[in-house]
Amino acid sequence: MTRRLSIGRLLVSAAPLVLLAIMLAIVAVVEPGVVRPSNLEQVVIQASPIAILALGAMVVLLTGGIDLSAGFGVAMVAVATVGAMGLEGDLVHGLLVGLAFGLGLGLVNGVLVGLLGIPAFIATLATFTAVQGVTLTLAKSGTLIVSDPTLLRIGTGELAGIPFPIAIAGVVAVVMAVLLQMTRFGLRTYAIGSGEPDAARLSGVPVGRHLVLVYLLAGLLTTVTAVILAGRSGVVAPNIGGVSLLLDAIAAAVLGGTSIFGGRGTVWGTLVGAIIIALITNALRSSGADASSLDLWRGAIIGLALVVDAAIHLLRRRLEDREVAVAAGRLDDAPLGAPA
Repeated sequence: MTRRLSIGRLLVSAAPLVLLAIMLAIVAVVEPGVVRPSNLEQVVIQASPIAILALGAMVVLLTGGIDLSAGFGVAMVAVATVGAMGLEGDLVHGLLVGLAFGLGLGLVNGVLVGLLGIPAFIATLATFTAVQGVTLTLAKSGTLIVSDPTLLRIGTGELAGIPFPIAIAGVVAVVMAVLLQMTRFGLRTYAIGSGEPDAARLSGVPVGRHLVLVYLLAGLLTTVTAVILAGRSGVVAPNIGGVSLLLDAIAAAVLGGTSIFGGRGTVWGTLVGAIIIALITNALRSSGADASSLDLWRGAIIGLALVVDAAIHLLRRRLEDREVAVAAGRLDDAPLGAPA
């Protein structure tokens, strides 16, 4: 019985990799050119900013919340960064201004959700709207040209043969893995999402203050994403991030195993989810799909991811209940699908 339960948990944990393998097989048949080594590198490069923003979405989802402002937050930070560079001609100054905007967004979200107790969906929907207005105000000229060679190199250059976006995403992933798995911050983040916030509070977790830190971290990752996208595009417009990028990030997190119910998610799974999203987008574009079709598929993928997440959530609950029953000696070696 214990062996069957372990196999069930392994299958649930390996679901993102299984899904990636299935998608690669399907794409190889439908659009063989997409899975060529040279093109797969481009897929991973495209997945890098999605992965970084998705890690921010993941850490918020772990607490049982959601950040709807992140997509337009990327646009706001990119416009603020490039705009400040245009005024001062100084990359460091531009990055500091962009960081201030990104952390400011995270702080506002954290205060609304963590300290004022406003539901995350409502709070970040409000900041989503406000950020749109701020972005349009900052980008009065419509588009901004990225002329700084260092910023352009961050988006398109290489470090020891590794494209900068991939290298930055790798560093961010390692830091996030350590933060979530080896620090008190990670333990508290999972604890808040695994049960009721009141239970975590009774256990000594300062829930309000911790949620502020969580949204600050999401704001920091929004800033990193904006810098990479600004360097990659070379032209910054108010729509550089937006809803499409937000949906890609949330879909990547959920496809990677992060639960919308909170308390479950891994860094490696989120990275795999980002690659799946980039692979699907690349395949659709190669097949000649238009922008409206991309949005349709994004919606379908998110819907499927939510259904799969709900199914996995129920399966995990059943596995946990059966493990408790086995440990208590109340369940024999019955098949997993049999009633307890």
